[in-house]
Amino acid sequence: MQINTRKQRILSGVIGLLSAEHGTGQELRTVIGPLLLELLDADFYASYAWNAQRQAFEFGVSVNLDAACVQTYERYFQHRHKERLPHWLLRGVHPVSALISHRELMRTEIYNEFLRPFGHYYGINLFAFDGADSIGDIRIWRRNGRPDFGHTEVELLRLIEPGFTQALKRTALSGTPATPAREPAKLSPREAAVAELAARGLPDKQIARRLNVSFATVRTHLDNTFAKLGVRNRTQLASLLHSADTTPHPHPHRRTRH
Repeated sequence: MQINTRKQRILSGVIGLLSAEHGTGQELRTVIGPLLLELLDADFYASYAWNAQRQAFEFGVSVNLDAACVQTYERYFQHRHKERLPHWLLRGVHPVSALISHRELMRTEIYNEFLRPFGHYYGINLFAFDGADSIGDIRIWRRNGRPDFGHTEVELLRLIEPGFTQALKRTALSGTPATPAREPAKLSPREAAVAELAARGLPDKQIARRLNVSFATVRTHLDNTFAKLGVRNRTQLASLLHSADTTPHPHPHRRTRH
């Protein structure tokens, strides 16, 4: 495989990030996203951690996708298609078209109601495993009108797969949620609103804009929430909040058939 000087620099940057220390797997998966889009000449990036106990993907992060995309997948679509999970959750790197023809994909609900509305067309996935267990993934897509992913993109992702896997292993312990208190802590309505947005991955400044409060107020509410819930960081907060919401939500745009 031959790649130009620009891509060599980008690849070196990705490998450098994978070699660095990160507080959590979610942080790691967030920072490598923009470089991976450049490396693969792609348009959309998403990444999740697999929770074997819940049998669900969680802690989603994304690039060039709004928060609704990740949230809709975590809360609805992954639960709608669990029977297809063994078909998709494969160790290593696989273009989506190698798992299902694009013509067949275009006839599925997840394509027409989830992928297509968010602009996805051709995709490629990397699922990292620790032994028999999946621990994290990379999902990259191109828009309609762009070519499908080929041999070069597969080989590039395979080059980073070992480093990605090892980096996720190193962050696994730091991402372990704290044990919740026996009596559930009660958050104020504003603390709960800040906690929900923080758990979805929004930065403090964006939370402040959403709720029309100051940056300092957001930090105060987060500090109070961490203390009440006994968590140390946003990853533990997200894990605690998501574990309390394991029931799939109905799709907001689904119409009842008569």
